[in-house]
Amino acid sequence: MDTHSSASQSELSSDIKILLGTFRLAALLTLGVIALFLIFQWDAFSDNPFSEAGPTELIQTLLLAFSAALFFLEARRRPDMRGGLILVGGFIGCMLIREQDYFLDLVHHGCWKWPALALTFACLTYAAATFRATLAGLARLARWRHFSVLLIGLAIVLAYSRLIGMGALWRELLPIDGWRMAKTAVEESNELLGYLIIVFSALLLRFERR
Repeated sequence: MDTHSSASQSELSSDIKILLGTFRLAALLTLGVIALFLIFQWDAFSDNPFSEAGPTELIQTLLLAFSAALFFLEARRRPDMRGGLILVGGFIGCMLIREQDYFLDLVHHGCWKWPALALTFACLTYAAATFRATLAGLARLARWRHFSVLLIGLAIVLAYSRLIGMGALWRELLPIDGWRMAKTAVEESNELLGYLIIVFSALLLRFERR
């Protein structure tokens, strides 16, 4: 009887911990979405809404830089996932470089390609030199319980934001003078959401063992 009662209490404690963890994650995501809305509102009422030097682009840059740094740091901490995390960090790093194309074009048109290619070459060279370990790391990363969060963030940035930001769609929906701003606002805000989810996945990985 005591054994049965102890097992029930253990299961109850485990269930409560799982539910509390879920509520904590939901609360963090809710706060993130509220922050995104405030950033959107800030940018929308600025003198030059959704410009390349505006708050939305700035926050995108910070989120990408933070994400890439976290994945590279985790690659040092988790040898079992190292190869996969280096490739993910490199990919997000290339996204970060691509986001700076406006400023890098001031140096030379298309200048962003060279640092992006250098980072790609470095990551792929490492992957080729440790092919078997990298393959195992990718498989381990794919089995990680929060891997779908990372995939959702990437899908929003690389697919959904591009599709929802198609100029032909917005030209049909809005007057000729207003479609471009609406298109840019929606596309950039969706990218920001995707970057937030990517950061969220990196934080889940970082603090998972704590």
